[in-house]
Amino acid sequence: MTSPSILYRGGVLHCPADPRATALLVRDGRIVWLGVDAEAPSADRVVDLAGALVTPAFVDAHVHATDTGLALSGLDLSGVRSAGQLLDAVSV
Repeated sequence: MTSPSILYRGGVLHCPADPRATALLVRDGRIVWLGVDAEAPSADRVVDLAGALVTPAFVDAHVHATDTGLALSGLDLSGVRSAGQLLDAVSV
């Protein structure tokens, strides 16, 4: 079953491929058209973005290697269940 198409128009779209874009058409969860409002195809539903900014999903793929290193070199207290076990684990 297909979902209704949705035209988002009247926005500020961040798209290097079409820097003048103000509208996009979504069909079945995918962007199928991008362009200016005046050239927009028809859709089952129209959403006025009222100048809102639309950007692509940003993926943050950085890692904190320092935190991982500190965790690996530190004392693992995950198995401690009592104050006595804690004192035994930290005693020299």
